[in-house]
Amino acid sequence: MARSRPALAASILMVFLASSTAPWRHVLAAASDDEKAAAGLVGVDGTQFVVDGGKTIYFSGFNAYWLMLVASDPARRGQVQAAFRQASEHGLNLARTWAFSDGGETPLQSSPGVYDEAMFQGLDFVIAEARRHGIYLLLCLTNNFHDFGGKRQYVAWAREAGHGDLADADDFFNSTVVKGYYKNHVKTVLTRVNTMTGVAYRDDPTILGWELMNEPRCDADPTGAMVQAWVEEMAPYVKTIDGEHLVTAGLEGFYGDGAHESKDLNPWGIYYGTNYVETHRARGVDFATIHLYPDVWLWGSGADTQLEFFQNWTRSHVSDTELYLGKPLLVTEYGKFLWEGVANRTQRNRFLGLVLDSIYASAAEGGPLVGGAFWHLLDPGMDTLRDGYEIILPEDCRAASIIGNHSQQLAELNGQDVEAVRRRRRRSAQHRKVHVGSSLGRSRSSSDTDATQSHLLLVRFISWFRSISSLFSSA
Repeated sequence: MARSRPALAASILMVFLASSTAPWRHVLAAASDDEKAAAGLVGVDGTQFVVDGGKTIYFSGFNAYWLMLVASDPARRGQVQAAFRQASEHGLNLARTWAFSDGGETPLQSSPGVYDEAMFQGLDFVIAEARRHGIYLLLCLTNNFHDFGGKRQYVAWAREAGHGDLADADDFFNSTVVKGYYKNHVKTVLTRVNTMTGVAYRDDPTILGWELMNEPRCDADPTGAMVQAWVEEMAPYVKTIDGEHLVTAGLEGFYGDGAHESKDLNPWGIYYGTNYVETHRARGVDFATIHLYPDVWLWGSGADTQLEFFQNWTRSHVSDTELYLGKPLLVTEYGKFLWEGVANRTQRNRFLGLVLDSIYASAAEGGPLVGGAFWHLLDPGMDTLRDGYEIILPEDCRAASIIGNHSQQLAELNGQDVEAVRRRRRRSAQHRKVHVGSSLGRSRSSSDTDATQSHLLLVRFISWFRSISSLFSSA
């Protein structure tokens, strides 16, 4: 009788392991243990996120800005539950979403200090559901753009209150009145007690951290000094209210005029009013972020140009983060516009693979790039929220497979001792120097090299084995 394919795959794995040394079997046991979801407040230790007293955690995430808005209607909360369920089934453990809606038709904050309780209860529900599914939240506190209000709405409120000297949305960053409005919003959100869990937001370990603004930019001051001063004021302010959760500025990664800024890498060489290195050095900022949209940022350019940009952009930020910041780095948005047709879907999936491979390569070697979140997740039937970047997991099997496999790879790296990760990173850097013929440093021993290579190879093999087994599980 022919052997079933799952059994054949298992036999291959057993032969593979039988021919290996003890370190392989140790790594297999560790990978199995790491499948258990990490719990507790996330901290930072050097370039790594940590939980449970210093164990590494890596993030495979998604954006879903709409969660609070949809959850504010109890009749639609099933869509939020479905989104979290699908995310969890594909190993996703981080959701980035809005904790703001400034003015407009569906406000969280209808005017300075005035809040809609139904909308707030929608956010309560989102946090409770994320907690139930073991998914961390990165909550953004306002927007650079006019969608959902943002800085333009804050400035409009100030003008309506008699401050007619404010003429531009970028006055958001330096107006004392507007900054007071923003600080009040921060305090209101962070001290909110969840009506469903009874836990104050600032005490809830479900929340990874606070993002000061989505994609801050400043045309009024291309040097980045205005945004820099604002972040230097707001990040410590957040810490005075919530000293436990992490804080990030929300940058896209554009370089400016500060020290160590590779501004020649900016799309078309344009300044966007931010400094990647200097702003992420600000007191109170715990980790760095970048975004990745080569097709939009380099609109009209060819695929080769966009690929070269992606490689240079990622490589530069990983290097700068490690050399000058010593903090973790997340790609908090990445995506490729989905035109009509199968060919473009293939290109989009190839882009997903490139981004996720770069994240895994850094994470596996102990580098600072330790996670990301694609833009953006939708549930089937949410057609009005389609923007060309949406990923609907039940309807896009290939994208779902790419994302799920990546989630599994990162999960198998969870739970490492952070000191061991740092030692491996140092050995890896030293090995690279020796490999290119540098006389500096000392090559690691062959046993250390073999152990590191064995770890990475086995993690990939286990992922492959599980993928093969799942394909034939119904055979």
